[in-house]
Amino acid sequence: MYREIPTTDKKVERDRNPRSNANIFEIFTFSWLLNLFKTGQKRDLETNDLYDPLNDHKSSLLGFEIEKRWKIEIANAKSTNRKPSLSRVLVRMFGGSFLYYGIVQMFIETMLRMTQPLLIGGLLAYFNNGGPNIIDSKHAYMYAFGLLLNMLATIVLYQYSRLEMLHIGMKIRVACCSIIYKKALTLSKTSLCQTTVGQVVNLISNDVNRFDIAFSYIHFLWIGPLQTVVVTYFLWQEIGISSIVGVTVFIVFVPLQGWLGKVTSDYRSKTAPRTDERVRLMNEIISGIQVIKMYTWEKPFTLLVQYARKMEIKQIREHRGLDFFFNHSEYFILDLRCLHAFYHMCY
Repeated sequence: MYREIPTTDKKVERDRNPRSNANIFEIFTFSWLLNLFKTGQKRDLETNDLYDPLNDHKSSLLGFEIEKRWKIEIANAKSTNRKPSLSRVLVRMFGGSFLYYGIVQMFIETMLRMTQPLLIGGLLAYFNNGGPNIIDSKHAYMYAFGLLLNMLATIVLYQYSRLEMLHIGMKIRVACCSIIYKKALTLSKTSLCQTTVGQVVNLISNDVNRFDIAFSYIHFLWIGPLQTVVVTYFLWQEIGISSIVGVTVFIVFVPLQGWLGKVTSDYRSKTAPRTDERVRLMNEIISGIQVIKMYTWEKPFTLLVQYARKMEIKQIREHRGLDFFFNHSEYFILDLRCLHAFYHMCY
């Protein structure tokens, strides 16, 4: 007659993650997920079907490692009379893999992607009978085969490098969340007076997610200029001085995008305190909800929450509008650069 309440403190035994012992072919093709796909084809997936996380992804191990390195950084900072830097700790933990996958992305963008137009041009020359560069069928097959290999290598290496960079960003996020949580448990009363619950919650739930986004594109900060030089060289071989004109238009807009990035950062700095204030207010309301219900203070506190959310939405709306213009300006710059170069080449 009594319903048994399931216990939640029992550890769920999960299957070992097949990614841990996958070979290089399974890693590149993601075939280590085939068993999970087969299970999902037969029935709906459940939480028990998920694999056990990799050791490199566990917060306990990542938190222990970053805490150990942070203590070493504090000792080194005291000996050299400087402030401890979290960036130094992250570089020591993930700098090697970060550099390796950056080199892979550089190879993709500056070698594989740049040779695709050359291979396509050589293949099209076979069909251009009246052109200056006439090639035979043997070379055409070589260009076609090289193009297929190039596209295959680009697809495989690009997805592999992007996924691994997302892994690095995720591991940094998990490690930072772990050390923030441990630090929050050991804060003194004096330190608690200098921060709020909303600020800590916002750090863990919102701010650390920027690691996942940033590490997807961070290598293009140095790959972009290198790729621009390579593209300019190949364009110079084809259209001459017009290539310099097109690249110049592109470079002129770089300061504009830098200024837009700075303004976007300022808006985010204004949005964060609003979010912290709203989260802090909601935590205090939830903690004292019994008193609020007893004195029927629902409406005044509702107005307080609405006002806090309104001010937060105002900052978010301004930031999103500028972010939309920032993200779509690259298409306008690309079209303008192509139009300017084409006009200069024709006239």
